Amino acid sequence: MEKNGKKTGWLASKKQVALFSLIVTIILVAVKVLMAYLSNSIGVLSEALNNGLDLVTVLIVFLAVRMSSKPADSDHTYGHGKYENLSALIEIIIISVLCFFIIYKSAQRIIFKDFELNLNNYVFIVLIVSIAVNIVRVYFVGRAAKKFDSYAFKAEFLNYFSDILSSIIVIIGLFVSEAGFYLADPIASIIISLMILVFGARMALKVVRNFLDYIPREVTDKVRCVIESIPEVMSTDRILIHEVGNTKFINLAISVDDNIYLSRLENLKEKIKAKILQAYPGSEIMISAKSAFSECNIDCRIKEILLGWNDVKDIHNLSIYNVSNMIDVSAHIELSKSLNLIESEKLTTEAEKRIKQEIKNIRNVYIHIEDKKSDENWNDITKDSEELIKDIEAHISGYIIKDSYHNFTILERNGYYYIALHCRLDRNMEIDSAHSVITELEDRIKSISAKIKDVLVHVEPG
Repeated sequence: MEKNGKKTGWLASKKQVALFSLIVTIILVAVKVLMAYLSNSIGVLSEALNNGLDLVTVLIVFLAVRMSSKPADSDHTYGHGKYENLSALIEIIIISVLCFFIIYKSAQRIIFKDFELNLNNYVFIVLIVSIAVNIVRVYFVGRAAKKFDSYAFKAEFLNYFSDILSSIIVIIGLFVSEAGFYLADPIASIIISLMILVFGARMALKVVRNFLDYIPREVTDKVRCVIESIPEVMSTDRILIHEVGNTKFINLAISVDDNIYLSRLENLKEKIKAKILQAYPGSEIMISAKSAFSECNIDCRIKEILLGWNDVKDIHNLSIYNVSNMIDVSAHIELSKSLNLIESEKLTTEAEKRIKQEIKNIRNVYIHIEDKKSDENWNDITKDSEELIKDIEAHISGYIIKDSYHNFTILERNGYYYIALHCRLDRNMEIDSAHSVITELEDRIKSISAKIKDVLVHVEPG
C-alpha cells in the first residue's frame, strides 16, 4: 500500500512503535532523575540511570529500524536486517554495563553503611506510574517483536520487562527500608541487576548465534517435513537457511520424477513455497530441482557420462542389474585405436568413479573395452539370393504362419551374411511373447549356416 508516494503499512507501524517508545522514555528519564535527587535512593537512582540508558538504546533501535528497512542493494544483497541485530547487541552491552555499575554502587552503600533516604509519596507515585507505562510499552513492543520477528524489539521487550521487575523490587526495597531494614534498598538493586544480566546474557546468546548463522534444528526439520509431505518430491537433497532480520532466506535442492513436465515442476515449486510460507511467513525461498534417477533413465545418464570422454566413440550392451536395493552396471565401450592399455585403464577407472558419484545406489560398474570398429562396407545381394530366402522360409514356415514374413534384405561381406526381414504377429500379443518368437526366428535362421553373422527381425502388428 502506498500513500503520497511513500510506503506505509508494516514499515510505518514498525517506526511508530520505536517513536512511541522514544517519547515515553524521555518523559520517564526526566521524572525519575528528579525523584532520585530528592529521595537519595540508590534504587530510584538505578531506575533513573536505567531509563537514561533506555534513551540511548531507543535511539539506537530507532536508527536501526530505519536502516534495516532499506531494500537490498549491491552491497547488502540479503538486505539490511542485520542492523537490528547489531543494535540489539549494543543495547544488551549498555544494559549490562549499567547493571555492573548499579551493583558497584550498591556494594559501596553496604560497605560504607550509607543508608540515608529521603522518601515521600511522590517517589512511590512515580514508580507506580513507571510500572503502568512500562506495562503498556511491553505490550506494544512485545507485539512488534512477535509480528516483525525483530531482535531489536526483542531486546527492547527484555529491557522494559526488566524495568517493570526493577520498579517492583525498588518499591518493595523502599517499603522495607522505611520500616528500618536499610539494607533492603541496595540489596534490591543488586537483585534487579543480576536478574537483568541473566536475561541479557540469554538474549545476547541468541543475537550472537544469529550473527553466526545459527538456525535451530527444529526449523530445518520442519522445512524438511513440509517438503517431504508433498508426494511429487522424491527426496530432499539440500536445505540451506540464512536469517537476516525478520526474513529467512531458504535455499532448497530437491529431486523429482524425471518424467515430470516443466509446467508441473513450476507448480510444484509454488506449492512447496506456499506450504513453507504458512510456517514461516515472509521467507524468501529459492528451489532448484533435478531428476531422481530411475532405472528407465539411468542408462541415458550413464551414456552421457561415458561419452563425455573424447576417446569413447560408442557404447553398446549396456545392462542394469538390481541387486538388493543396489545397482550393478555393465557396458561395452569402443575406444580410439590410438589409446594404449594404460590410458584405457585410467579412462575406465575415472568413468567408474564418476558414475558412482553422480548416480545413487550404484554398487559396481563393469566396463568392457573394445577398439573402435571402422565403418564396414556391405553388398546388398537380396535380388541374387532367392535360394537363400527359400531356405530361410523353409526353416521358419513350421514355426510361424506363411505370408506373415516379408521384405527380406540380404547383405554380404567377405563371405558372411547379414539378414533382415519383417514379420507380422498378433496385435494383442504381449511384448515378452513377441520377443520369444523373434528370438526363436533369429536362432532358426542362424542355424542354416555358420556364415550368417547377424539376423534382425522387425515386428509389425498383424
